[in-house]
Amino acid sequence: MNSTTFKKAVSFFALASVFSMSGCQQDELMEETAKVPVEPTATSKAVAGKFIVILKNGSSLSASQLREKVLGRNGLETTRAREIFQGAVNGFSGAFSKEEINLLKEDQNVAYIEPEQAIMLGKSTGTTSTTTTTSTTTSTQTIPWGVSRVGYGDGTGKTVWVIDSGVQSSHPDLNVDKTRSKSFISGDASFEDGYGHGTGVAGIIGAKNNNEGVVGVAANATIVALRVFDNTGYGTLTRIYSALNHVYQYGKPGDVVNMSLRVAASTMLDDLVKKTAARGIFIAIASGNSYIDCKVDSPARVIAPNVFVVSNMDSYGKFNPTSNFGASVKYAAPGTNILTTWKGSGYTTGNGTSYAAPHVAGILALTGGKVNAQGLVTSDPDGTPDPIALK
Repeated sequence: MNSTTFKKAVSFFALASVFSMSGCQQDELMEETAKVPVEPTATSKAVAGKFIVILKNGSSLSASQLREKVLGRNGLETTRAREIFQGAVNGFSGAFSKEEINLLKEDQNVAYIEPEQAIMLGKSTGTTSTTTTTSTTTSTQTIPWGVSRVGYGDGTGKTVWVIDSGVQSSHPDLNVDKTRSKSFISGDASFEDGYGHGTGVAGIIGAKNNNEGVVGVAANATIVALRVFDNTGYGTLTRIYSALNHVYQYGKPGDVVNMSLRVAASTMLDDLVKKTAARGIFIAIASGNSYIDCKVDSPARVIAPNVFVVSNMDSYGKFNPTSNFGASVKYAAPGTNILTTWKGSGYTTGNGTSYAAPHVAGILALTGGKVNAQGLVTSDPDGTPDPIALK
């Protein structure tokens, strides 16, 4: 593939594109260090030999007892469960052979099993390359066009959980809760953002109204960084699921979650999104950047109360020709040429539904779950124009 074609491919799938990984991965270390292809694809493939096992509810046993029972009676050591899920659901992930998976599928206490997925955030956040500045102070403050379009206010005291590549906690324009922020990357406890994507998302949501840099929709909102993508942009379905399960356990009604990411269709992740939203926690989700119906992606295909899937529009109110669309999309929001915070205490201009969703997340934080509309987006390819989000 030549350089021009590659750049176009990266821009086209600039949200979280799913990558295939070859070879049988027998432990967590191999999962964390294995290389993924550098070319994004429109489809997903499972991580070879790695699976996620969800257990049925209703047992009188504790989560740990049930897990040990299921593993033991199928001839598996408890150490084979590399990652443990407890909260909305109980389960575990690990490396298993085809024969072992067939045994687990027949177990009366196993609800279902899904293959692990390897996920890579795009090198660019949109149709143009992302650039950053390293200036930490400015004499003036900018209100980005997107924030001005949807409206903004004081988000002090509001909590928004950002499931992403982490967030730079020392950025002068962000209010990051260091106590509640957490990494879900095995062997790396830092929630700091080495990739930039999460810091960009956080700025749209809650950059401070402090005469410096930019302003977010819910200015000065408390950002809780849940890091699932490493410094190369690589992540897994297990990490994403664990992070949302964490919100299910520790989030409170009225809190907001932003998920500017995508995986291949996952019943497991979709169910957890619905369960978390049912607790009164509002979830903003990027529809994706492949110009397809998002009914084939998770969690963008979810249709449920308190779940807000968002498409990307430009400053003229026109549907961006890279944005995904479909019946699950509730609102369009600014996602084209968006100025926001970036790692290194800098700022960036980027594009994509990754930047559209946090506009709605900020609105949800300010209003307690209500999003108004200011007309309809034009050129929506599904024939049902999305309402343009408004505070």
